[in-house]
Amino acid sequence: MKILFCDWNGTLLDDTIIWEQAMGALFQVFGKKPPTIAEYFRALESGDYMEVYRKRGIDASREELNAMYEKEYVCRASSATIFPQVREVLQFLFRTRVTLALVTAQPQAIALPMLEQFGIDSLFSYLEFHALDKKVLISKIISNEIERRRFVRDWVSPHECYFIGDAPSDMRHAKQAGIQAVAFLNDHVPHDLVLATKPDHIVHSFQEITRFM
Repeated sequence: MKILFCDWNGTLLDDTIIWEQAMGALFQVFGKKPPTIAEYFRALESGDYMEVYRKRGIDASREELNAMYEKEYVCRASSATIFPQVREVLQFLFRTRVTLALVTAQPQAIALPMLEQFGIDSLFSYLEFHALDKKVLISKIISNEIERRRFVRDWVSPHECYFIGDAPSDMRHAKQAGIQAVAFLNDHVPHDLVLATKPDHIVHSFQEITRFM
């Protein structure tokens, strides 16, 4: 493994309950019944959260929804924490010269302060926030790394790149980008939805990612 791409919410950060409450509050504002976690991820086909709101009849702009979501999320964020061994594993990968890239749909205004709070922001060579089309960003980062490494003859191929995430759309984007899709099966996203995407690898803890070294 030469490059590890990481999702944030539900993969590095244990915040699914917080996210669900914040998301549910938005639906209630518009008088719509909030989807369950299973319903949400079943509707999230492209990875752009707007499609879930549109399918439920919410026509507010992205900017309006983002502002509402940020307010609802931040007021609950104090109870969020990173999963066990996340910091230690990221530090180990950093020391062993694995390039780390965070690719998340979470807005920078929410995610970056939390990355700094947990002391892991500086471990990432790439930080991509509000990522709605993750496959494009993954491909862009790989191309950049191929060009950067060309001068030191440290070749990297997509097969040596891994993306770990907890959502079905994460697995689809990884596969579309031609890299190894690692499904992190947590206690929140229904496993059958993730496994239906046929990920290349399955882990039940972040620490297991080191087996691909």
